[in-house]
Amino acid sequence: MATPGSWTKFAFAAATLFAVGAAPSHAFDRPVGGKQERWEQGYWSAVPQVRDGKVSQCVLVARRGRAGKDGEIATNLSLNISRGAGFAFGIRDAAIGSENILDDQAEVILDDGRAFPAVGFDVAAGALALHPGDAAAVLAGLAKTKTLRLRSAGAGLDTGVIDLNLPADALGWLEACGRTFDIAIDRPTDPKAPALPVPRPRSPKIGSAQPTPAGPPGIEDKQKIAGWDASELRARDGSIVVCLIRRHYATGSDKNARLLGTFLFLSRAKGLTLMFKDSALDLAADQPIAATFTTDGKPFIGFAAQTISKDEIGLYPQHGMMLALALENSERAELKSKANGGLEFPVGRGVIGWLRACGRRNGIPLEPAAH
Repeated sequence: MATPGSWTKFAFAAATLFAVGAAPSHAFDRPVGGKQERWEQGYWSAVPQVRDGKVSQCVLVARRGRAGKDGEIATNLSLNISRGAGFAFGIRDAAIGSENILDDQAEVILDDGRAFPAVGFDVAAGALALHPGDAAAVLAGLAKTKTLRLRSAGAGLDTGVIDLNLPADALGWLEACGRTFDIAIDRPTDPKAPALPVPRPRSPKIGSAQPTPAGPPGIEDKQKIAGWDASELRARDGSIVVCLIRRHYATGSDKNARLLGTFLFLSRAKGLTLMFKDSALDLAADQPIAATFTTDGKPFIGFAAQTISKDEIGLYPQHGMMLALALENSERAELKSKANGGLEFPVGRGVIGWLRACGRRNGIPLEPAAH
């Protein structure tokens, strides 16, 4: 979902960039904010887009065909250097949904060869972007690349092989545009844009099933998402069965610190659930409790709350999808009960997006198996 200060600072080229007949290719002197360029080869169009009086991104875009469930889909393929995401590929068409997605295990494949780990994320309804971790290597590789493939299992996207047909002058324009307007390719530089996680290769379907001192297999392998720690937890057979993202807090002095934690679990057995940990609690385990839960002050209904241990409370929604929607559209959430008095925590963009992508990659839905 698009929110202020999000990756939507990385925008897609306007439809006006497309021309029925592109002008003949020509050499450019220097990219100028708002001035369009076009190349007949591959029918590419380009412009340094201006926002608030400053060039916010350099956009190179062309119409291409990509693979879809029912055949080829016409899509807007863009190569962008933006202050909101650095260098990224963009895909925009009617077949892409409007879900909040943050897939740290996406891939950019050049000439059906080496797969570069990338971060896939939504930028608007019907639009996704992929930022490669090694942006410099991918940009350099495009000079000799004939085909491109973008994959994000977390977003349900596999473009198949796309004929790039990218003129050397067009790629040169994009690189020159980034340099001219001092836009980094390896990271977001807009102070309002959230940081992107470090891209990772796809997790193996079967991994180590050895428990660790910290808990179940996989819990010590952490990815940073908007200040939260994200992990894929494995079962005894080594398969991924739970997507977990959590954040820990502490209040008070070191000696008498109150330790707090918020945990979001996505599992096949229970779907999306919440757990709150508070060292100040002293509860009887496995007891239902009366509680209220709000997101940005708005009541969330349709859930049960229960103690898990003496210092843990679980929240179990009737519909995981509704809880996901409530959280991803909010900045803060709060659980209140007589037991804990109240625990408020920030959500942060990307938390639900990562859970959704992790679940889709591993076949774990937001709704419990019974639903």
